[in-house]
Amino acid sequence: MTGSDTDADDRVREPVTARDGQPAFTVFIPTYNRAHTLPAVFESLMAQTFRDFEVIVVDDGSTDGTRDLIDSWRSKFFFPMKYVYQENRGKPSAHNRALQDAEGVLFMTLDSDDSLLPDALENIYNHWNRIPERDRDSFAGISGLCLDEKGSLSGTPYPEDVLDVTYLELMGQHEMRGEKREAMRTDILREYPYPIIEGERHIRPTMIFRRISLHYRTRFVNIPIQINRHAPDGITSNRFRYRMANPKGLRLCFLEDITDFSRYLSLKKLFRSHTRYVRYSLHSGVGVLRQAREIKHPVLWVLALPEGVLKWYRDRCLKGSRR
Repeated sequence: MTGSDTDADDRVREPVTARDGQPAFTVFIPTYNRAHTLPAVFESLMAQTFRDFEVIVVDDGSTDGTRDLIDSWRSKFFFPMKYVYQENRGKPSAHNRALQDAEGVLFMTLDSDDSLLPDALENIYNHWNRIPERDRDSFAGISGLCLDEKGSLSGTPYPEDVLDVTYLELMGQHEMRGEKREAMRTDILREYPYPIIEGERHIRPTMIFRRISLHYRTRFVNIPIQINRHAPDGITSNRFRYRMANPKGLRLCFLEDITDFSRYLSLKKLFRSHTRYVRYSLHSGVGVLRQAREIKHPVLWVLALPEGVLKWYRDRCLKGSRR
């Protein structure tokens, strides 16, 4: 499988190398009332074999003593750390806020109930530097694998051990499952912030990866980077609740799928995205007349309407039964 022949556009301005004093990585930790899980996060950072990184914690309105806990640890850290407090606005807002202060060449998100493997940053750094310098400007970053709490691989590995393609090419040609972890260029992420939707606090990270992949490739590597632990009140354990609380972000994600990115999707995936677009458009109060004006593939949309409406109705029934 070969990389995209789409050249990086004029967003690329200079070679992607560290300036004097610039850390190789910014590790961003979003947290909300996770004082009980943060010790494991920081233990994994202290255990890193590669030490050229900074940490930015964005506290999204915690009320459980998170600030005091982090202040009590500061003298133990060998890495620079910035703590930012904001009123509860959700992870997308915290991500955008962290990018304002990030100084690393590569930016990596570490959720507050996960931990990095000891050689994670070293492996990512080595793979990044194996990309020839003349080609590095056309790459957005490195993506590796995740493990679950038992040490088993989350989902499926990449189809090759080292694969240089765009995210859209990978997802369009392969049925990838499970969680992955990326370290992306900070300068690129700043140009692709999360959209902030009034009243919502969650947007799929894949929305940003899709937008970026129109211009940049990623190096995908079959190396475990992170251990994921799913808190009982986290997103993974409460998917339905998060979907019902954030339908507009999901609607936007699937609208982009069926318009901007449709050429990368198989017919099966494109149909599935149409049903999800219908489903979350209805949850967002967007009726069929407006949908008909937005869509790009009217036949697929008409065929997807019955299933999308049915799933919307089932969601409403399930949501009502949980009240």
